[in-house]
Amino acid sequence: MIPAIHFKNAGPKRRLEELHANELRLRLEHAGIPYPDDVTKQDLVDLVRKHRL
Repeated sequence: MIPAIHFKNAGPKRRLEELHANELRLRLEHAGIPYPDDVTKQDLVDLVRKHRL
């Protein structure tokens, strides 16, 4: 049986700017941090950096 590869161990680390907006939203949602519906990707990057996620 092949062991599962966890997403965070799936490949080389990517900078926040290289992540998709949905990936940034998931980080914020898992941390319980609210964000507006009309937020830009740069705003998401800034929020993730601010909260060190």
